Amino acid sequence: MANLKIPARALVVLMVMALAAPAFADATPEEKRAAAEAKKAQAAAQLDVLKANDDELEAAVKALDAGVAIQSANTDAAQQALRAAERNLGTAQARLANTEARMADLRGKAAEAAVRAYVHPGGDTLLEIVRAKDLGEASRRQALLAHVVSSDRDIVDQMRAARQDEQFERENLAEAASVASERKKAATEKLATLEKARNDQVRLKNALDVRISEVTSEIAALSREEATLSNLIRSRQAAAQAADDTPAANNAPAAKVSGSGLVWPAQGSVTSGFGYRWGSLHAGIDIANSTGTPVRAAKGGTVILAGWNGGYGNCIVIDHGGGFSTLYGHNSRLRVSEGQRVGQGELIADMGSTGNSTGPHSHFETRVNGSPQDPMRYLP
Repeated sequence: MANLKIPARALVVLMVMALAAPAFADATPEEKRAAAEAKKAQAAAQLDVLKANDDELEAAVKALDAGVAIQSANTDAAQQALRAAERNLGTAQARLANTEARMADLRGKAAEAAVRAYVHPGGDTLLEIVRAKDLGEASRRQALLAHVVSSDRDIVDQMRAARQDEQFERENLAEAASVASERKKAATEKLATLEKARNDQVRLKNALDVRISEVTSEIAALSREEATLSNLIRSRQAAAQAADDTPAANNAPAAKVSGSGLVWPAQGSVTSGFGYRWGSLHAGIDIANSTGTPVRAAKGGTVILAGWNGGYGNCIVIDHGGGFSTLYGHNSRLRVSEGQRVGQGELIADMGSTGNSTGPHSHFETRVNGSPQDPMRYLP
């Protein structure tokens, strides 16, 4: 048994080194990818769904999907490691129990030997020789007694070896218990992390579903007005230019003007861009902020529409000449009227959520000859 101690202890050391190796070794491409995905998922979990734009929300959901998959794999690996540690712990407990049973048996044999020694102290050998009928028989009895004494000594040797084995098994058991405890803790932490990731995943998926429903509903409502609105803008642009070609005064506050001569119409976050959103065309951009946020003319011109316009709610359209116009939808309050000349940066409305709206924001469009174009092409 003593010869087994060095390999066994060496095996324990090798196992510990193997478990610790990933912390020191260079990460594999797969480990690097998993770490990057985990970071993305962690960032996605912090996303403010009310301020996030559509693309950010979709990207966050994808990142959390990938993060949940990674955390699920990590949790499975931690559970497997825990089960392996528990099996090792069970094996160590069984070995210790066997060693203790062997010790008990040897103690019993040692006790019997002690009783024999007490009842027949050391004189057995002489007594047996005296009682022998001849020297040959005495020699045989001496050899027999020598065997008995040798057996007693063997019991002592076995007890000494068993005691060493017991100490070793106890050390192994303590080590196995420590490993099992650490792996149980790690598995519990991985499970908690997975649960949180799943909760974040559900939260953002629900938020995305709500966003999709709201945006597609808003786009559908605006699309129903599209043909009528385009024709109305074109006809009123023609009438406005025929009536007055005088340029409007520039009342813009200090703001950056684009090469196209536009400034941003409102402060806030762009939560939905121009383009197709979940199968439908979103003809402008949504600038989200609180109700009452000032909405200003992106460029000077003539107000050709100021009133209720179906899904756009309280809507304003400004003609800037040359077939170019801008639209401002969902306002809570209009501060200009049709036919009025406005300068760039002039207050024209208060932000709101009238008509078909996903919440307080300004739906801003840029149109050429009545047809919507991407506002980001014209804004600074």
